[in-house]
Amino acid sequence: MSSRRPTLEHTFTLAIVVVGGPEALISATRQIVSIIGNVMVVTADVKAAATQVARLRPTAIVMSEEVYAFDAAEFDALARDVQATLISLPTDGVPSRLLQQRLTPLISDAFREYFRA
Repeated sequence: MSSRRPTLEHTFTLAIVVVGGPEALISATRQIVSIIGNVMVVTADVKAAATQVARLRPTAIVMSEEVYAFDAAEFDALARDVQATLISLPTDGVPSRLLQQRLTPLISDAFREYFRA
């Protein structure tokens, strides 16, 4: 008896990549995602960002304004290539709770845009 299921199956996983931290930004992103559910948060340093983003094709790429300023044009191109929303926030001295408040509507908008496309 043969199965009608394909031999190779693709598991669809939503992801957000947080580039370069800081820990408060990573924590805030994880808190938001825990409410949404079924979304993977992956961290990457600046050197590994392109590889992680290309591999995961995330809904959003989140980073501090300081990291974004490191190479804004390259990060914009990377987000555009994978059709992800790029979110950059000031993080210096900002507590995780406040970052979470600022990030929540931005991540919600990213998911809305992702599913509209």
